[in-house]
Amino acid sequence: MDEWLKQRKSYWWWVKDVTKLERESVLEAIMNYGTWGEFLYLKKRWGRTQVEQLFDKMTKNRTRINLRKAPIALYSNYFAKYAH
Repeated sequence: MDEWLKQRKSYWWWVKDVTKLERESVLEAIMNYGTWGEFLYLKKRWGRTQVEQLFDKMTKNRTRINLRKAPIALYSNYFAKYAH
């Protein structure tokens, strides 16, 4: 995972050591700026349940409000239709 994060450092250009990012920060950047393939990689690596729980935490509990409206709509629809 560390190498995968380093290859995508441009998502977190201001972070000195991207390998120490919290999962929420990684998921947020991928949902906002990443590709579908990158999202699927995280889902496979962390598991659907973990990804969905992080997304729910970020959107419903408002612990992180940095997700843009379009990704919130896209992934809300995705989890509602395919993840359960």
